[in-house]
Amino acid sequence: MPSRVSITRASSYDAAEVYSAVKKSVDFIGGMAAFVRKGENILLKPNLLSARPPESGVCTHPEVVRAVARLAKGEGARIFLGDSPGGLGYKSAGSTYEASGMKKVCEEEGITLVDFDSARNIDGMPIAAWAKDVDGIITVPKMKTHGLMTLTGAVKNSYGLAVGHFKAACHLKAPMPEDFAKRVVDVFETAVPRLAVMDGIVAMEGDGPAAGKLRNAGLIIAGHDCVACDAVFAGIAGLDPLKVYIIAEAYKRRLGEADLSKIEVLGESISDAKLANFKLPRASAVMKVPKPILKVLAKAIRFLPRINDKICRRCRICEKSCPAECITINEKGSGIDYDSCIKCFCCHELCPYGAISIKRSLLAKIIR
Repeated sequence: MPSRVSITRASSYDAAEVYSAVKKSVDFIGGMAAFVRKGENILLKPNLLSARPPESGVCTHPEVVRAVARLAKGEGARIFLGDSPGGLGYKSAGSTYEASGMKKVCEEEGITLVDFDSARNIDGMPIAAWAKDVDGIITVPKMKTHGLMTLTGAVKNSYGLAVGHFKAACHLKAPMPEDFAKRVVDVFETAVPRLAVMDGIVAMEGDGPAAGKLRNAGLIIAGHDCVACDAVFAGIAGLDPLKVYIIAEAYKRRLGEADLSKIEVLGESISDAKLANFKLPRASAVMKVPKPILKVLAKAIRFLPRINDKICRRCRICEKSCPAECITINEKGSGIDYDSCIKCFCCHELCPYGAISIKRSLLAKIIR
């Protein structure tokens, strides 16, 4: 089956407009009946990074989830929704479900909200039991940049299926982007979704996935091939998909198509949907440097997290979530032991107050 990806327009999160755009996008690739059958249990997996409101643009918007759920329910499926937020994982899921609007939409639509509080050991990885107990998964990612991985889309969204401290341990064991991408794809491969519906109505550019700038992209992307969906997202962002580590790794394993010339794009074209001057994370500047030169200059090209004490509220989320345990937060101030820092940027990703920025060395600034 050739990879087919659709792109449709939606100018706002008005419920009727979102439903129309999502339905149109799914209809382009065969309709929901091609992915869901009557009586099946289907897990919706949104991107719920942390306890942020819908207008923050950090999490998948609840109206996109509502539209996907209604289409699946229309085919007679029973719908469940779950995720393992960043940092503290399922222990913080309750507050994340509440703040993101997921709890409310689940109550209104008769969706069963579940916690990823139990796991199955799959190839040495603790994968949420719900991922294997249902008949299928529909992933509903958010169109965003990512400080470590450049972009976060459909494949990266599956990383939330891993539970407990596993995600933090992966950062510690595989601190380099190319190696960490392999760990993300390992998780994705354990439970490949049947369908992806990406929320790009309001996208995030710059230093995402939480501290970037919001951009009204007005797009919904859908496809049965998560890798192809991410490749199309990369194309819209002006990137070569195979220069995005996660996409390249998944393509290498033949988990999906990443060659844009071999993906059938329906609805809007990539060129018409392209986001001009889409801003990438600061740390992605190293993508411009040829690998042989990068090896020579590696020590001089540095990106480090920096805590702004004037903004920091001492919530200690960064301290508790740091895989390297190199952050100290107390009444005197905030500090990072850079000798121990593995540059995973989890602290930057999870800070709910935007108190952590990315500090660049002089050479990194020049490259940028």
